Amino acid sequence: MYVGQEDLSMVFALASTWALILAFGCSACIGSIWYTVSMAYQSAFNPGSSYGSKASGLEFLFTLNGFILMALGFAIGYPIASASVKALQSLWRNGLVALKGTCPNCGEEVFAFVTVDKANDLPHRSNCHVCECLLEFLTKVEKSSSRFGGQWVHGRIYLVRRSRRRREL
Repeated sequence: MYVGQEDLSMVFALASTWALILAFGCSACIGSIWYTVSMAYQSAFNPGSSYGSKASGLEFLFTLNGFILMALGFAIGYPIASASVKALQSLWRNGLVALKGTCPNCGEEVFAFVTVDKANDLPHRSNCHVCECLLEFLTKVEKSSSRFGGQWVHGRIYLVRRSRRRREL
């Protein structure tokens, strides 16, 4: 039975990862739109283009390609950006916290990400990254007594024994 406590450095690491994913999603959306608009303005103000030549079919394909690129950029970038915004909001509101403690079996430091709304009700299971033992984080969320509010998360880490039948498989 080991004590687990909140680890802010892991929360910041997770937030920075989600911020990079958000930047990728936004660049996929905005980059494809910017490319399509810049190509449209470039071809609109090009003095050498004429609408009666054979090249107009090729220009139509380039324009169609730009619109397909814009649609794909939006279809790929928007869900990625939306998911990362939801994850960052959860981290900002302390809906997801990182707990750290020591493994009861090998003594190595272990981490787990736990949702705060389910922290008091359900135990969170995780594996030790060194000895691969099954661990159970029992957490408790308490309200802070400071005037800023907030929450304080702590708990205990237990070693969970696996049945023999599962080990043999």
